[in-house]
Amino acid sequence: MIQAMPDPCILFALRREAGPFLREFKPRQRIPTAPCWAWHCGPAAHSVLVLQAGVGARRMEQALTWFLDQPEKPTFLLSAGYSGALKDHEVGTLVLATEVVDEAGGMWQSDWPGARAGDCPPPLQRGRILCVSRLVTDAAEKRQLGQRYDALAVDMETAVIARRCAEAGVPFGCLRIISDPVEQTLAPDLAGLLSGPRVSLWAVVKLLLGSPRLAGELVRLERQTRLASRRLSQGLVCLLTEAAGNGSETFHT
Repeated sequence: MIQAMPDPCILFALRREAGPFLREFKPRQRIPTAPCWAWHCGPAAHSVLVLQAGVGARRMEQALTWFLDQPEKPTFLLSAGYSGALKDHEVGTLVLATEVVDEAGGMWQSDWPGARAGDCPPPLQRGRILCVSRLVTDAAEKRQLGQRYDALAVDMETAVIARRCAEAGVPFGCLRIISDPVEQTLAPDLAGLLSGPRVSLWAVVKLLLGSPRLAGELVRLERQTRLASRRLSQGLVCLLTEAAGNGSETFHT
């Protein structure tokens, strides 16, 4: 069972999304019974439960089933990670969800308390997040989805998190960081490489041997995700501090 369950929980899909945050909130206590990477992180006085579930709704369902089956409910769950822009926002812009929608017509309101945009170091926008079952890589499709659903960003996991939290009565929030702008189209081969939970060096070498022209795009994406991960960490510290109702240094380790 989870110990100290009142800890807030941050749920990532990928390790690379969580990297800078975990350097700030260092892993302290592993939870061996979890079906995914799960640690209490940060100092004991300001402990945060961090889960890394993997890509896609199935892995999120598995992690959430375990997490929500614990005897005590958490104070809140915050979904965090990369997203594609559906409007004209630059890489590194934070999107704090007001609501989450999916293509089947589902809609879930965020319970997160209202953050003050000027208080967070990176640019922060509030608005709707769209969740789809596939990686959206085409610039024209991203713009169409943004218009159709009046959404700022798109990802693949948030709807299942929002639905399961609503069913369990767990307060839910979603902080997404723009890792690719709306005008950027990703090559299909590269999209397939990056859609998995890990990117092996051999897979990268094999792809580049077959398509050397993708080297420049891969370098650009690496820069974008590095910036996005760093700013996501800054935004998470800002939101956790605001939620605690304390000074700006409360959650720094």
